[in-house]
Amino acid sequence: MIRYLFLASLLTLSACQSTHLAELDYQPGHNFTQVQSWQWAQPAIQFEPDTPAQNSDLDAQRVRQAITEQLHQQGLRHSDNASIAVRAWLISESQQQRVDIQNSDYWGGVWGPRIRTESYEMTQHIQKLQIDILDSSTQTLLWRASDSWILPQQRISPAVRDAKLRAQVQHILQHFPPR
Repeated sequence: MIRYLFLASLLTLSACQSTHLAELDYQPGHNFTQVQSWQWAQPAIQFEPDTPAQNSDLDAQRVRQAITEQLHQQGLRHSDNASIAVRAWLISESQQQRVDIQNSDYWGGVWGPRIRTESYEMTQHIQKLQIDILDSSTQTLLWRASDSWILPQQRISPAVRDAKLRAQVQHILQHFPPR
């Protein structure tokens, strides 16, 4: 039982969010200070893998709303004639992880203490939110940032899901425009 509590604690700690993005890249020569407005690229939200099980209109609406609000807070207005276009990706993937737990028989047997190692294979489901800023006229990528998090094993409420996506959008877009 103690091993499982330790394993659960380890997973909880590994799910803690860092302040660094998983990815941040942009065109250094582009003048981002001139950007005053933005528009949605077509399609605005994409899912990977592109399957009915992954595509969620509800998540697409949450991400669109969160991006709209965050860019508005940053002083950018939505316009159908903007110089930049925004596209978001929700990418789901599974990763195998091996966890080794070492146990010690403190008092030991006849020959003293001994250490045992137990290994567990776990599958973690990861969701990555990637936001791309494109040149509206050429559709070339100008800025990209993404971050990922481990999806919980249990179901989460729509309110919690909305709060998580909003926090991720804010976390990513705080780095736009690049300084």
